[in-house]
Amino acid sequence: MKNAIPHYFIGIKPDVQVMNELEKMSKELQQKFSFKKWVHPLDYHITLAFLGSASKDKRDKLQTLLKQSVLASDEFPLHIEQLGVFGQFQSPRIFWAGMKEEKKLFDLRKQVFEICMQADFQLETRPFHPHLTLARKWDQNTMFLEQMLKEYSLPEDLIFMVESIHLFQTHIEKIPKYEIIESYSFKD
Repeated sequence: MKNAIPHYFIGIKPDVQVMNELEKMSKELQQKFSFKKWVHPLDYHITLAFLGSASKDKRDKLQTLLKQSVLASDEFPLHIEQLGVFGQFQSPRIFWAGMKEEKKLFDLRKQVFEICMQADFQLETRPFHPHLTLARKWDQNTMFLEQMLKEYSLPEDLIFMVESIHLFQTHIEKIPKYEIIESYSFKD
């Protein structure tokens, strides 16, 4: 396989405790839900802005702008409270863990979006649905997924503090496939 052109994105990583809890949960769910690809626990993240491929100059400009920006003034908690899918229940594309709505997350995403636009990135305009992807590509034709999702309950303490954001590079050929290139903390 030829070396793929690297892609980049800005995102948030959950803390180790939440990653471990999600990994444990995913192993349970793999027994019930037939998805072709389950995400490696070190790859769990919330995407704030997908950048695609980017030249070094463009990345440097973005990194300078991110360093100069006053990102979200304070850390804030995110509470993982639901499971869901993107796509039809008969054959979903993405299986995810979703967040309780948090205004500070949407404000942070807006800030990041504006900084990326200043750095001349063309960004997706789809509505923001914060989530952690757990698996991809449903492997069965079953009508039970919707019912199974309703019956499965998440642990109540899946909460982590957002204290920074990260610039990630994607390595399609590796597992885990997302590498943090740079981190930007809210406080010095």
